Amino acid sequence: MVGPSSFPGPRSLTSRSSRPRPAPLAHNGLSRTRRVPLDGPLPDVTGSFSDTVGPFPPDLAAVTLIAPPSGEIFVAEPIATIPFESGPGHTLPRELARRLAEEPLGPVRLPTGDVVTLAVRHADIVAVLTDPRFSRDLRYPGAPRIQPGLDISDNPDLLVNMDGAEHARLRRLLSGTFTPRQIEKWRPRVREIAGRLLDGLGPPGTVTDLIEAYTFPIPITVICEIFGVEGLDHERVRAWSETILTVHVDNVEEQVTSTLRFMEYVRKLVAEHRGDPGDGLLRLLLDARDEDDRLTEDELVNTVMGLIAAGHDTTANVLARGLLRLLSEGEYAGLVRDPSRIPAAVEEMLRWDPPGDSTLLRVATEDVDLPSGRIAAGEVVLPMVRAANFDPGVLRDPGDFRPARGECPHLSFGRGAHYCLGANLARMELQEALRVLVDRVPTLRLAVPAEEIPWQESALTSRLKRLPTTH
Repeated sequence: MVGPSSFPGPRSLTSRSSRPRPAPLAHNGLSRTRRVPLDGPLPDVTGSFSDTVGPFPPDLAAVTLIAPPSGEIFVAEPIATIPFESGPGHTLPRELARRLAEEPLGPVRLPTGDVVTLAVRHADIVAVLTDPRFSRDLRYPGAPRIQPGLDISDNPDLLVNMDGAEHARLRRLLSGTFTPRQIEKWRPRVREIAGRLLDGLGPPGTVTDLIEAYTFPIPITVICEIFGVEGLDHERVRAWSETILTVHVDNVEEQVTSTLRFMEYVRKLVAEHRGDPGDGLLRLLLDARDEDDRLTEDELVNTVMGLIAAGHDTTANVLARGLLRLLSEGEYAGLVRDPSRIPAAVEEMLRWDPPGDSTLLRVATEDVDLPSGRIAAGEVVLPMVRAANFDPGVLRDPGDFRPARGECPHLSFGRGAHYCLGANLARMELQEALRVLVDRVPTLRLAVPAEEIPWQESALTSRLKRLPTTH
């Protein structure tokens, strides 16, 4: 039971901006409070509000009502924990839809139990991702973590955890490989890889898991060739990557083990290629480490590991989930008839099923006024890009899946200094994978009803376990 002494002081029960946040106004780590005007007698806590206020929210747990002299009441309810349950057909979770409408900045509980502020609206998230007053350095005592055990924010040698000049130094080393001009050179090769994989499909009527046969092999093969690395153990790298990127309280020990094994594997890979680095991205990084001393050894290993993991896992997931959406919504046939729509379809796929539901945590280094309210210095924000991609203030009819949609201002690759390094590569791979597929397998269809296809949910992303298809 939450009583008066459990609530934060008066300052936290008032708006932190001249543009007040919608309720809830405060939280105490266990529950949040909603401020509700009291237009009649104090309601019975075992019943419902008066007609002027309305019924209790359906998800309300243990409730205490407090009637201070101001003539208002406070309703306490538990703070929601991510991941939220998706809507029917793996659509936007109802909780995110509610927050878009009512609570653009509000408390949310992470799988670790830590409480941070969840940002859901497009304008707020753009501001957080582009304002240098929000930092990725969360290595201070007591900083919140998404993942119990070994969290990505603990590693100072990862590009995604760097700010300012340190981040720019490492980013400059890598960015030349992923420019639009450089990525276009890979388009014919991706088309060739996709075609070769489809050569292995069985005869008509054969049931094929398209993840195993197509959506996973394309990006892992391409990222290895970009690095100039041959003989990578695709299956082990895939297993480690999936475990590392799946944030869940039940896989902490497995995640730590996978991280350490993957890191050791990459250290051996780097050592083996020092004498013969080839002519890919690995050579560029080795030169920066061994000749110019622009990288530490740990930065080198973490950069290779991070790019290999993120460079295949996220693209494979977007492609698999996007194909499920196209096939279940009857939109695949439209791409068969008019392949020129594929680039627009890819953007809609990215909007609906981004590489990650959220970006990583940011901490405000000083007070920052966002469009929906003030973030105080030291407050940690989780930008939920999946919600921003459905913001009705930015997009008309965001709940409709429209592969022919024109402008699609999604945030699936982020914004600002940490904008996804591999965005150009991912877009090109998705476009070519779709283009080859609709050309070679125009009769592709799901082998089972969409609702029978299993998903794996986690705090940062979700993935299909398999994608059974036939043709």
